[in-house]
Amino acid sequence: MAMDNFKEEIVVRRHNGFANFTYYLAWTMIVLFGVIGIFTLQATLNTIGSGAFAWGSLIVAIIMIALAALLWIKKDGLRVEYEYTFTNGVLDISMVLNNTKRRYLSEINMKIVESIGPVTHPSFNRYLNDKAIKRHNWFLNRDANLIYIYFTKNGARHLAIIEPSPEMVSMINSRGYLGFGVWQG
Repeated sequence: MAMDNFKEEIVVRRHNGFANFTYYLAWTMIVLFGVIGIFTLQATLNTIGSGAFAWGSLIVAIIMIALAALLWIKKDGLRVEYEYTFTNGVLDISMVLNNTKRRYLSEINMKIVESIGPVTHPSFNRYLNDKAIKRHNWFLNRDANLIYIYFTKNGARHLAIIEPSPEMVSMINSRGYLGFGVWQG
């Protein structure tokens, strides 16, 4: 009985200081905007009976509450990780937001890959400059050993850029998952 060829990796940002700073700043601003918005709204609504209603205060309250809500929605995007799972010639890619929400991005069967290799290879530029190709930047560290994958799926051409470990790259290259001449580099 043959064993499955399985490798799972989670890619995290190496230099996380700025991302953590912006995440905590976003939380601070959520609380600040929310408190200011609620107190301004409460003060504005209390003036309705006295006849001193101010539209400007209502607009400020709505803007503050809207900013707090917008930051609440977008805050998870400040802490992003990518998960690559390779199983018997199929690469699954997911984005993990704030270590809680998982968003499935794509499944790439190595049989449909037309070209794959390091982004330093000259063949990468040919795909990079083609405007008809949909690009996916599924990596976090620009200084990592990035790999590009060019494939056609559902009639659309895609160029995915990922940062797998050398072990995963050798696993992709093994057992005939890729067609002849597909690996560049």
